[in-house]
Amino acid sequence: MKKEVAFYKNTWLKIFSVVLAFAAWLIVVEKIDKEAYDTLKNIPINMQTVEESIGTLGLNSITPDVETASVNISGIMYAVGNMKAEDIEIVPDISKVTGAGVYELPLVGKIKNDDGQVQIQSISPSRITVKFDTLYTKTLNITTNINGLKGDIGYLIQEEMVTPSQVAITGPEAEVSRVARCEIQLNVDEKLSQTYSKKAGLTLLDKDGNVLEVGNISMDIEEATVTIPVLKVKEVPVKLQFMNVPENFPVNQLQFTISNETIQVAGTEAAIDKYAEIPLDYIDIRSLGLESTFAFNIKLPAGFWNVENIQNVQVQLDSSGMVSKRFNIDQINIINVPLGYQAQAITQQITNVEIIGPQEIVESLLAGDIIAEIDLKESSDVVTGQVVLPVKIYAPNSGLVWARGTYEAVVSIAEEQPADLS
Repeated sequence: MKKEVAFYKNTWLKIFSVVLAFAAWLIVVEKIDKEAYDTLKNIPINMQTVEESIGTLGLNSITPDVETASVNISGIMYAVGNMKAEDIEIVPDISKVTGAGVYELPLVGKIKNDDGQVQIQSISPSRITVKFDTLYTKTLNITTNINGLKGDIGYLIQEEMVTPSQVAITGPEAEVSRVARCEIQLNVDEKLSQTYSKKAGLTLLDKDGNVLEVGNISMDIEEATVTIPVLKVKEVPVKLQFMNVPENFPVNQLQFTISNETIQVAGTEAAIDKYAEIPLDYIDIRSLGLESTFAFNIKLPAGFWNVENIQNVQVQLDSSGMVSKRFNIDQINIINVPLGYQAQAITQQITNVEIIGPQEIVESLLAGDIIAEIDLKESSDVVTGQVVLPVKIYAPNSGLVWARGTYEAVVSIAEEQPADLS
């Protein structure tokens, strides 16, 4: 009997639980299916798609009067409750935009990953005002504005280079026309002893040098590289060179006064360390007189810089203790006659030959101590007949003595005749 009572009690309990569960299910179903409403605020208006579309029309948009909007939505309660601002995209309708001007554009909303459970009821504001201007492109050279730039002791800073050197800016014509120049602004807080290179952003300036905040202008490059060459400085001696020097003539004993015996030269460290001297143009011994002065242009190899911009050097013979004396030379020697030829000097005397050297030597010289010589080896072609040839004048074994001027003689050249065997 007790078991039957317990059975009935449990049965009623089970029935009550089923009824309670069913009632709860009805409540949940009602809430799930019930329509709900909500407002999502501060949703950004997407202008990117506008820029892409109007770019094909040669237009550019100016910042709209508003940048965000609110959206009223409706739908199934749980779906509406899960919606966030980033789930909705708002774009202006530009279908009526045909050219530059001010337009009232309707706003269009779209639910991302739309499954049909939420609908957009309205957008506030429903329209925005946007100005469209003609796109304009201008190319500018990129300049630099570098503060604190210093070279270390013994180093030279060269003019900086920018790569790339130009930038193309594009935007509304009114804004682009305000841009006067583009520059890279740098602070270099160190003394440079080697080439400096840095990539930096670009700054747009107006004609008065004021920085422009131009959000509607685009640049084909956002940054460029500034390279500042740094060269090592070195004092390099000039070197005198001579031509037409008589054999065994002690040219190194000649003394000269040189306006700049050394020149400050700059180059890369590897190159400048190997650069030992600056050769000047040749001094012709034949043109060297007691009062001779020469002016030589300074010529540096490619890659080197003349730091002090010394363009020429003055060179003057130190002729103290020297004299000039003139001689008539009767004996003319012809050397290096080619095989099969014979040569004979027609000129019998070289007159008025100027000899220069130390006084004690020159005054002791006799005409017979001086050699007049014609070297046929130095003639490019042997021509038969009477020809005019240069004559070398020198005083062998007389030390620092030389002949000033150029001299010539007439020489008869003929082919040797075969011996008569009859």
